[in-house]
Amino acid sequence: MRLYRQLADIPDSPAGRFVTVGTFDGVHRGHQALLHSLCQEARQMNIPACVVTFDPHPQYILGTRPFPGILSTTSEKLAHFRRIGIDEVFLIPFTAEFARTEPEEFVREWLVARLRMRAILIGHDHMFGQGRRGNIELLQRLGAELGFTVVQFPAFTVGELPISSSRIRRALQSGAVEQAAELLGYPYTVCGTVVHGDGRGRSLGFPTANLALEDPRKLLPAYGVYIVTTLIAGTPYAGLASYGVRPTFGSNLPPQLEVHILDFHGPLYNERLCLSFWKWVRAEMSFPDTDSLQHQMRADVNFCRAWIAEHRVLERSLTEVAQPNAD
Repeated sequence: MRLYRQLADIPDSPAGRFVTVGTFDGVHRGHQALLHSLCQEARQMNIPACVVTFDPHPQYILGTRPFPGILSTTSEKLAHFRRIGIDEVFLIPFTAEFARTEPEEFVREWLVARLRMRAILIGHDHMFGQGRRGNIELLQRLGAELGFTVVQFPAFTVGELPISSSRIRRALQSGAVEQAAELLGYPYTVCGTVVHGDGRGRSLGFPTANLALEDPRKLLPAYGVYIVTTLIAGTPYAGLASYGVRPTFGSNLPPQLEVHILDFHGPLYNERLCLSFWKWVRAEMSFPDTDSLQHQMRADVNFCRAWIAEHRVLERSLTEVAQPNAD
């Protein structure tokens, strides 16, 4: 897969390209279906399948309200595109200046003149350009004039509702990681570097690895305890991840993501870990004393072991597929 970050870097393609444009945050099941269709049709036409996407997420530039966070970092998106079989990715730096680009100018100057677009595949509700005034009617008019084909991809639904990145964010914000996985097609995954914590977990008999996120813009699920899996040196492990403010130990503590990895012994400081979230266990709680906390943690570990054994997630390929490479 070839990655371009500037128009000037894109080589000419006399035969043209089959293009799709979008943010593709999360690369969920709907995105995956569209991208597989793009690859299939591009192969039939013997031209490259090209994804045009953006960094940062446009809502960081355009949003009038605080944006809750991204579902996939740029490296994670690229890893998904590569696995699906995309030939080329044009990663556009999304700026306030770029946001003012008129839809027709974007199609004429960027997609047709520079990318040599022969066909475009768009989602059922896709709009683009300044004021989101670009739509399928504009594309069809310009296609007839400039000689490219417009293909609209139908909505991909689960539970009678279309899959969308905003729907997945709402699921995560309520702790519903199993629902998020159903919509994504893989368990929601968060990557970070193991950093030193206060050592409290070890003193309680449940040592934890504290994670500093690779990208602070990444959305974390609701405060609570979750069953997760991770790969360490190629071996899958199960664990319990806790995200929250640890109310048992004081007030005004910053949110922290930490994980107790079952049956792993050894140092992890400065290692990169990716946690795949499989199941909500319980909400974050305040305990009256450490004995009560230890009792609950033992119960959580027992529940985790039983659930992992029943669902056999350590044997699933998703454990590995969900972990993107660090690009």
